[in-house]
Amino acid sequence: MLAEQDARILVERALPKAHITSPISYRGLYVFQAFGPDPEEGNSDPFISVNQETGEVKDFSVITDGDPYELTALFLAKQNREGR
Repeated sequence: MLAEQDARILVERALPKAHITSPISYRGLYVFQAFGPDPEEGNSDPFISVNQETGEVKDFSVITDGDPYELTALFLAKQNREGR
């Protein structure tokens, strides 16, 4: 299984200018929020996932790739644990 830090490195390589938050673990994926300078995308869809087994990096939609309520709860819990 891919370590969280290794997944972060993969996301940083894919999006070198983005501000990347700590990920949540969700259904075999690390899901990051990556806020970048892309004026067309802005911060409207900042999610990117890394498969914990294969290391595959891809865009992630909270609507089509997961349960928005569950994902929101996981991100909020992560922020609370980190003191944000």
